[in-house]
Amino acid sequence: AVVSTQSGHYGRGAWSSKDRFQYIKLSRSNLRVHYNGLGKNHKDAASVRATHPIPAACGIYYFEVRIVSKGRDGYMGIGLADGKVNMNRLPGWEPHSYGYHGDDGHSFCSSGNGQPYGPTFTTGDVIGCCVNLINMSVFYTKNGVKLGTAFENIPLNLYPTVGLQSPGEIADANFGDKPFVFDIEGYMLEWKTKLQEQIASHPTRCLQSNDMDATLKKLVFDYLVHHGYCRSAESFAKSTNMYFFEDISSIQSRQSKIF
Repeated sequence: AVVSTQSGHYGRGAWSSKDRFQYIKLSRSNLRVHYNGLGKNHKDAASVRATHPIPAACGIYYFEVRIVSKGRDGYMGIGLADGKVNMNRLPGWEPHSYGYHGDDGHSFCSSGNGQPYGPTFTTGDVIGCCVNLINMSVFYTKNGVKLGTAFENIPLNLYPTVGLQSPGEIADANFGDKPFVFDIEGYMLEWKTKLQEQIASHPTRCLQSNDMDATLKKLVFDYLVHHGYCRSAESFAKSTNMYFFEDISSIQSRQSKIF
């Protein structure tokens, strides 16, 4: 679900029926993922990407995956990948992919070598993945509890991704069509307050100075975009000679769909 800093606004999503490995079967409006492979070894891993990447200007993005069945081994990964990552791998194993795996609780950052991160997860657990594009970090949740930062300095244009590897594994995704287990509204409020404090602590005249800190400029720009003030964001960016990676018309077009 694409999350704005205004509560209750989510962009609906689903898994892609085209952007998946052959061992992945989809059902229930492409929100349920089944593993249909042999599951003999890691070469039988299979993943699927969401239909769309995370919008660059959304600020905070969050989705959850409920483990319907861990299957035989529980070799399941939840995370992110860019549009070119091989779907015959679990998320996190390949360059430009990131994942949290259920069998060992490790996080994987573009490598087959995982790092201890959180608890394992199994049938009945709900795992959330939160992408914060304000500070470019990712954290996970388990059954509504925040687990801490998993990845930092992530790139843009990543897709929500889930991967399975053993027979019987089934997982349901929630992209915001129903309430989340984790209090994402509370987290959004924390960041909204933080952004407001950052902006309030700098006099307006400083916004015109040539030596303005790049981080502050990004905070202000993101804050305006999050609240739908696209023209103000454009004016601010131009007045401070700020480079931004997406055309304002594109942001407006997407926000008209989100809001």
